[in-house]
Order: sequence, then C-alpha cells, then structure tokens
Amino acid sequence: MIETNDTLPVKEILTAAGPFIKAVVDTYVTPKLENLKKRFTLDYNKYHVPTEEHFSEYFYRTYKRVSIINTLVFNNSQRFIKDIYSPLTLIQKTEEKEIKHKIQSFPSELLNKYEKLLITDNAGMGKSTLVKKIFLDTIDEKKGIPLLIELRRLSKEKTIIAEIQEQLNSLAKDFNNSLLLELLTEGGFVIFLDGYDEIPLSDREIVTADLQSFISKATNNTFILTSRPENALKGFGDFQEVKIEPLKKKEAFELLRKYDKQGPVSTLLIKKLEETDMANISEFLTNPLLVSLLFTAFQHKQTIPFKKHIFYRQVYDANFESHDLTKGDSYTHDKYTKLEIDDFHRVLRHIGYSCLKDNQRIEFNKDEILALIRKAKIFCVDLNFNESDFLKDLLSTVPLFTQDGNYFRWAHKSLQEYFAAQFIYLDSKGQQSKILLQLYNNPSLDKFINILDLYYDIDTKTFRSTILFELLQLYKNYYNSTFQDKRYTITQEIISLRKEVCFLIEPFLFTMPNREGRIDHKELDEMIFKLGKNKRISGSLDSPNSDRQLCCLVCSDVKESMCNMLSSKLPNLFHQVPKINREKLVLNISHSLSNLYEPYMLNDKLEDQFNSNKNFDQVTNLIKTSKRRSSNIATNEALKLLEEIEEQINNEKSEDFLLDGI
Repeated sequence: MIETNDTLPVKEILTAAGPFIKAVVDTYVTPKLENLKKRFTLDYNKYHVPTEEHFSEYFYRTYKRVSIINTLVFNNSQRFIKDIYSPLTLIQKTEEKEIKHKIQSFPSELLNKYEKLLITDNAGMGKSTLVKKIFLDTIDEKKGIPLLIELRRLSKEKTIIAEIQEQLNSLAKDFNNSLLLELLTEGGFVIFLDGYDEIPLSDREIVTADLQSFISKATNNTFILTSRPENALKGFGDFQEVKIEPLKKKEAFELLRKYDKQGPVSTLLIKKLEETDMANISEFLTNPLLVSLLFTAFQHKQTIPFKKHIFYRQVYDANFESHDLTKGDSYTHDKYTKLEIDDFHRVLRHIGYSCLKDNQRIEFNKDEILALIRKAKIFCVDLNFNESDFLKDLLSTVPLFTQDGNYFRWAHKSLQEYFAAQFIYLDSKGQQSKILLQLYNNPSLDKFINILDLYYDIDTKTFRSTILFELLQLYKNYYNSTFQDKRYTITQEIISLRKEVCFLIEPFLFTMPNREGRIDHKELDEMIFKLGKNKRISGSLDSPNSDRQLCCLVCSDVKESMCNMLSSKLPNLFHQVPKINREKLVLNISHSLSNLYEPYMLNDKLEDQFNSNKNFDQVTNLIKTSKRRSSNIATNEALKLLEEIEEQINNEKSEDFLLDGI
C-alpha cells in the first residue's frame, strides 16, 4: 500500500506506484495477452493487438487522475484521496438483517460473493470517491485489472467498448476493438461503471441496452455500478444492491479534522457544532459532501448555515472571494471577466438551468461549454465579458468546474442543481409554478429530486402551493376512492393503515421456490418485464407448502421519491412504519398461488381471501416489509395541511391580495 502525505509531489506518487502497476501488468495482463496472441490468425498484424504498454500507460494516467481529489474545500491545491478518505460503510439489506461492510481496503469478501455490485445513494454520499479509492486499491493490492468508465461519456453514438478502447489507446498505437472484447471475455477485470444517473435521458435506453449486452458477454469479470436511485436501474436486477451508511457524528468530525490536519478551522468548527442544537444540523453531518461544504462555508464566514442553499451560496462566495494565503489575507485573485460576485452568480444560474434542460448534463467538450456560456451571456444582456475568460475563471479563480483532458465538468453535480434551482426562483419571470410542476410530473422525477429539495428551502411558499398541493390532492383522492365497501367489519383504523401503506404503490403476490431452493432469476425478470412497470423484490412470506414461499413485490410510483424527500422536512406529515418480523407473519389461506411466478394483484375487494378479517392485518404487514420507504403519510395531518394550502391559494387569488393595507 502506497503511503502519501501532503508534501509528496504527484511525480513521486507515480514513482511509488510503479512497482504495483508493473506487478498488475505482469500478473494479469501479460498472460492474457499471450493467450490471446496464440489464437490470432496471421491476418492480424502486431499493431492491432493490445499490448502491455497500452495498459501500463492507462494505469499510470488513471492512477494519477484518481489519486488527486477534486473538492471545493481545497480550492486549487492538490490533495490526495488517500490522505482525506474516511472509510465509508456499505449496507447490504437482506430479508432478515442488514450486513455492513466497512471499506478500508479492496473489498475482497464482498466482491468474491457478489461479482456484480450496485452502489446507490443520494447526492454527495461519496459514491465516486469510493470508486476511485477501490480503483487505487485494486492496483496497490494486485487484485485484478481495473477499468474505470464514467458513464456520462457514453451515448447513442459511443458504446462502452468504444470508450474502453479510447481510454486504453495511446496516441500512436491503436488496436482493434474486437480484440479488446475478446480479451475482456476472458475475465480478470474489475470494471467500475460510475454515474449511471449521469447518462443523458435522451441516450438512456440505448446506453442501458449496450451496457447489458456488454455485461452479458463479459461475465467473467467483476462489476461495480454506481448511481443515484433511479427506476431505470431495474434493468440491472442481477446486481447486488448496497447503500452507503450515513456518517456518524464522530466520523463527520474526523473528516473535518482531515481537511486542515487538525488545524484551527476544524477545531473551532467542531467546538461550535458541539454547542449547537444538533437537530438543526444533523442531516448535513451524515453526508460527506455536505460536511466538506460546511467546512468551506465556515472557513469563509465562521458561521454555520442551517439550510442547503445557504451552504452552497457560502461555498460559492468562498470560491469567488478566495484569498491567496501565500500572498497574505488581503490578496484576492483578479477575475478574467472582471464580473462582480452577483453578476457571475447570475451567469452561472443560467448555465445551471441550461444543463437541467439538456438532460441534466454536467460534462461538455470545449465548444459545448463555450456555447453554454455564450447563451447565458445573451440572457444576461447587461453584462459584457468574453466567453473564454469566463471559462478561465470557472477553472481557476472561481473553480467550480474541472478539466479532464478535452472535457469540462461541474466540480460536483449538486452545484449544477443549486444554480438551476436558483435560476427557477430568481430568473424564470413568474414561471416558477409551471417549471416545478413540470419537474414533479416528469416520468424521470428521480433525477430532479435534489433540485426540488434545494428549491423547497429557497421558496417553501411556492413549493407548498404547487408540488405539495398536488401530492396531497392525489392522496386525498386516492384515500377516498379505495376500500369503500360498507360491508367490511374490521375497524376503520385498520383499513386506514392499509390505505396509508399502499399510497403510491401497487402490491402483488406470487410464489417461488423456498429459500432452500434456487430462485430462477430469469423467470422472475420475465414476470416483472411482462407487468411493464418498475418493480423490485423486497419481501417474502413462507406459504403452507414446504417447497414454496409466498412473496410480495411492490410496484412503486416515481412520486414515492417525493415522499422520501418530504419526510425529513415535514416530519409531522409522516409517521414511521415499525419494523415487522417477517418470520411471524402467517396467512390463513385456502391454497397458495398455484403457478410459480404468476403475479396476483392485491385489491380492495371484500370477497378476496387476502382481505378477510383473519388476513387483513397480516397482508398489510407483509406489504410493509416490501416497501422501500420507511414512513407513511399521516392521513389527518395530510388533510389538515391540504386545507391550509387551499386557503393560502384562495387568499392569493383575491384581487386585493397585494393591495390590502396600502
């Protein structure tokens, strides 16, 4: 393992990595190439065969790139990922329990058991950082041949094989990509597929099909796929899903200390945090990105911001007004554009919103990023600056973008989302409600949750009268339209709980072989595909037949992600679902579902045996075990809040609303 410190130059890091890279090439690459060459016909000349040099050059180049951490905390200074990485923990949920895997080195045990790993979590939880760390560990510990693919680079025109070939090709020694595929099918590679959620929506279907085809052909390799939660991930059902455990307070403080090597900023910040009401700040201390933003914001202003958008504004201010400490506190970098802080912010807002409209793209070539800046300049008619100068500022004096070869990208996707949310609020000229509802009703709502999360704090009033109003209306209509049969003899409280549990989901049952038997994933996937909806396996129940088990799946509406977001902001509107011991659930049914993998949709009919007095509670509990969301809307609170918002909207529609009292 290579040890690093802040004073060690990048050149020395690569020198130290040399023996490890050579060992990976000698151990894994050379034998595979020799085997491959033996199978060639004479039609292939030596310049079309991948070589050890291709891989060595790629390993050196990528090792250097991923070793250096890009974070807003350090502005333009270089810091190594190994110096500031605080071990993250992956949580694997099974039917019985949660299994935790702390990632301090290459996760051999986890990847030996699950050769296909899907890491999903929300913005800023450290997915890409974790991928870079494991990439370095793969080389340092000689665990295989690592390939890091940033999925945002793939498109309708660019396949994953083309991207791998581009990464491995040196300028003068191109090779045939069919030979590369031959090499990959032999196995021994650790392939990192980072940022599925960053694939442009317009290319998503074709890129997904290409990825699935590639994975099916290269089954002898290990795959690690990362993404924010996306319904489209159902296409990777054979991947074992894990999440990143939120940081504990102790871990957050440890991370803060690493940012300035236990210096005065982290010492004072931690002291203030310990004196602060942690209920107001606890969410931010669980997320590595927000911990870093907290450090940056506090370093600039020595105050603790309590809302995300204030975080981002202080981070922006800190980067715009950054002082060069080598020249004294009074020295501030001149801006190439000569723009003032608020004017620069206005241009960035337009760029952020343009990225939102362009399928949430965050990476561009030079012509594309200059075109975005030019478009923003036209929008900001009173500002005069040169597009190239603005790009220089974005890369150096206000470093909110990074450059990777010919590509330019936001330092973090959440920055783009912050500026897009600010544009909707400040620059959309009365179109805020229409834009919010368009995002809320988009089939890909998952992609916009972080923007809407930020917008809620920026403009709660408009959010309430648009998105929250529609969601509560939807709940009211749903609540009043199901389980209305007057012949039910169970209590309204029990019926109401079933309604709350089933909001925004459609549960169904089916049978499959019991735990001791082998689950036929192909049969399962075909069943889900035929239903044509986004579903996932999430709970099961033993049936009276010893060779089968009765399972429950839920079909989740995309709007369920909105409930997840709101549950932390409006705790009174939701109540937690208590954990259910699945082993104690017993259904009183006359027969189990006869055919394996034959879905049976649950309904509200009194005649259905699953709605009998004996089974009603148990079925509700079974559905609870199958839900991703751990909280339900509280009916009384929901209806009360809906009335308040309706009154607010009616008052604002009054002709005299803005004139009263003048």
